[in-house]
Amino acid sequence: MSNAPGDLAPDRAAGPGGDVVHGLLRLAGMDVALPLSALREVVPCPAELAGLPAAAPGLLGAIELRRLVLPVLDLQAVTGRPEERRADQVVVVVASGDRVLGLLADQVQGICEVATDTLVAAHAHGGGLLFSHTFRHPETGRAYSVLDAAAVLALPGVPTVTDVTRDAAPVGSGGQPAGRHTLTVLRCGGYQLAIDAAHVHTTIPTPDLRTSVLTSRMCPGTVVYADREVPVVDPLVLLGLGELPRADTGAGLVLDLGHGYVVLALSELLELAHVGPDDVLPTPSFALPRPDLLAGMVEVDGVGDCLVLDGGTMLTDPQLSGFAAVNTALEATRSDEDPALSAAAAAAGGAPSYLTYSIGLDIATPLEQVSEILPFPDSLTRTSVPGLLGLVTHRRAVVPVLCLSTLLGREQREVGPSTCLLLVEMDDEVVAFAVDALRSISPLTWTDADQAVRGDRGATLQSAPLVRVGEETRLLPDLDLRAVARRLRATTALPTSRLGTAELTAV
Repeated sequence: MSNAPGDLAPDRAAGPGGDVVHGLLRLAGMDVALPLSALREVVPCPAELAGLPAAAPGLLGAIELRRLVLPVLDLQAVTGRPEERRADQVVVVVASGDRVLGLLADQVQGICEVATDTLVAAHAHGGGLLFSHTFRHPETGRAYSVLDAAAVLALPGVPTVTDVTRDAAPVGSGGQPAGRHTLTVLRCGGYQLAIDAAHVHTTIPTPDLRTSVLTSRMCPGTVVYADREVPVVDPLVLLGLGELPRADTGAGLVLDLGHGYVVLALSELLELAHVGPDDVLPTPSFALPRPDLLAGMVEVDGVGDCLVLDGGTMLTDPQLSGFAAVNTALEATRSDEDPALSAAAAAAGGAPSYLTYSIGLDIATPLEQVSEILPFPDSLTRTSVPGLLGLVTHRRAVVPVLCLSTLLGREQREVGPSTCLLLVEMDDEVVAFAVDALRSISPLTWTDADQAVRGDRGATLQSAPLVRVGEETRLLPDLDLRAVARRLRATTALPTSRLGTAELTAV
């Protein structure tokens, strides 16, 4: 069905809240998008294509796709952007109504949801445009043009064919046959993986991994995404299938767990594939190390067997949730000399992870107590309360910033380039403790549950039990930051004149 320029096609796949779900592609030297309802699938492009008794600008020939002889068009010739063919290019199957055509593309960049009110209609005097709208990627700000599938299939002299590979099933609100869903197909080392596109926040090309305190076998580093430093997780380690070679990391898949992001390290994004409800086959639970994270296996034409990740379970997995919980916010106004602050969640082993940090001496705290780590703010709203450095707004809340060293009866520390804030949630409140520097994130290796402690266990340096973490040979105080915050809140109920380090450090 053809649509007038500027009108949203009624069969475009819609996401939550009326968002339009697009597949993102790189073709003809351009970043373009296609509504998922117009993007049927993506297949590898053979080196040689079959000839067709037709001639049109950009017509390369045809490929065999199941029961179809599918014409393939290179838009570079149509747009006047000649580039040489590459061996790794793919064919995107584009549909309008019951007609299909193959477009040569450089790569699939993933999917994203775009609010309908951010789609800007495109017009040209006399018509002839091959795109209907433009938009900026909601996360990266990158500009994309939305291909008008009907206009592409209506190019003069370009042959199209009837799609006889699809059942004439009723179409739901998402523009796909009822019961079918779209998988994002990925390569991760020697494995093909797939995940329901509905669970993919977005994808990023060639993530620039940064070394951080969380670097480990499961987490090779972090990337900057959405003004945060976000942990990157090796899905093969997570699934117990080995380890992705760092040299083979060429893309990233971003998961939004609600309270933060996690990036899955990948070798490459292969394609988008539509599957039916019975296409994903169950796998024997004993045959895989982490069967809870897999929905089954599916065979994708041109790719082969793929392990299908259970997106819903991935978004609630404790290990991934831990990584997402401590995304580090970045501030553009910070000096370039400031080191990037980052932290991540539990180590792959079963032992609880601890965050170690310094306030003039090194301290350990269970990582699950720290909801977020932030750079020290450039400015604070000062108050006259002793021990309180000031107030700062964060995530629509006013957060008190406390000098942890002062609260523990030590001297106040000067703010330096590595000073950061540890955010701790206490009941319905959040407090921030300023510390000198982060040290590491390591699993607990030793603790003596029977060691004698006095007063509020772990709320002061004197009452904190001693632990050993990671490769450390030293014993470190296990400070309970939530207990410190509760003790502070109880103390502030007293007159201000009585608030001081004596009450906070009494044993």
